[in-house]
Order: sequence, then structure tokens, then C-alpha cells
Amino acid sequence: AGAPLPFDGTDLPTRQVPLTDANFMQALQASCSIPFVLRPVGDIAGAPSGMYWDGGITDYHLHLHYRHRKDAPIVLYPHFQRAVVPGWLDKAWRRRHRATPALDWMVLLAPGPDWVRKLPNGKLPDRTDFSRYGQDVQARARVWNTAVAEAQRLADEWAHWLERPDLRQVQDL
Repeated sequence: AGAPLPFDGTDLPTRQVPLTDANFMQALQASCSIPFVLRPVGDIAGAPSGMYWDGGITDYHLHLHYRHRKDAPIVLYPHFQRAVVPGWLDKAWRRRHRATPALDWMVLLAPGPDWVRKLPNGKLPDRTDFSRYGQDVQARARVWNTAVAEAQRLADEWAHWLERPDLRQVQDL
């Protein structure tokens, strides 16, 4: 069995399944599969039988009550923006964009707005791209692949930073 989750997973029906080489890509694809836009992923290795999809509908801002654990004192959370907004439908409410004590044990890694502005269309790829590009799958894929390549460069910069950390670059939420 894997390590215990760093949060209480009882708000939704939750089952913890260890990620393995056999199920990682299936789990990732299911997590990104937008209901009624993309096909669900069936029968993920090690998980209960069935069809899986989410696409961020459950909540793609995991503003959970992270627990402090002696064996894992922080939760490292790579995210697509610098705010963790609880509740997908609440994202327009600016007061929901503030940090809370629930995030005290979490370190957020997020791209800065200047980096995002340099991406195609000046934004991260998202569901609106399906409408923007319509049936032009190649154009949508080109934009998304460009963003993935830039994200890889960002990950490489992070790895380089970890070799000689400069804590002056760390900012409060």
C-alpha cells in the first residue's frame, strides 16, 4: 500500500490506489478526460472496474485540509496558477482566492503571469480551446504541445534551481 493521503478524503467517495507503471498513464488520462468531450478511461489497473473521467469537474483546485505529518512535513503542490481556489464554481469570487490555514503545510509551485503571457494566446491551454479551434485538431494540438514544451523548460529550470536553491525567490501565497 502507498503512503497515507496528506488530507482527509471523506468529502467524496474516495479510494486510494497506488500509482504504478501499469496504471500511471491511464490514471493521468482519466484525470484529464473532460466528461462528454473526451472518452472515459476504462478499467484502470489496480482500481475497481469501471469507467473513469474527471477533467477537473470534481475540483481542480485542491484546497484541502492538508495534515502535518512527521514523515512528510510539507505537501508539494505543482499547480497551474498562483491561487488555490476551493470549489470549481467559486472561481469568480475573488474572496475565495486567499490562502487559509488549511494550506499551512503546502508549498505551491506555479508559473508566474509573465511566463503564462508568453504562451500561445497568452494563456494556459484549457477547455475553451475546444470552442476556439473547433474541428481544427492540429491547431489545438500545436498550441497544447507548445505549452507542454514550455512547461518542460520550466520543469528543467526548477530542477536546476533545486541544485542551488535561492530562497529569496520564494514568495508567500
